[in-house]
Amino acid sequence: MMTYDRNRNAITTGARVMINGTGRTGKIVAIHANGLNPAQLRRGKTVEVEGCEGQFEPVELIRLGLH
Repeated sequence: MMTYDRNRNAITTGARVMINGTGRTGKIVAIHANGLNPAQLRRGKTVEVEGCEGQFEPVELIRLGLH
């Protein structure tokens, strides 16, 4: 599944991202989009980032380069 970060850059599983506000970085390991429309996906805590506990909203993430 693909969604968009806070700067409207496409992010998918495997993309390197930084979590806004904390500065922590990691790769996206999963995006949980079970039956969600694009708006719900972008505003819900649906993204798991490697090395970071919990799930994040795509709008909390900033893509770092291309993967």
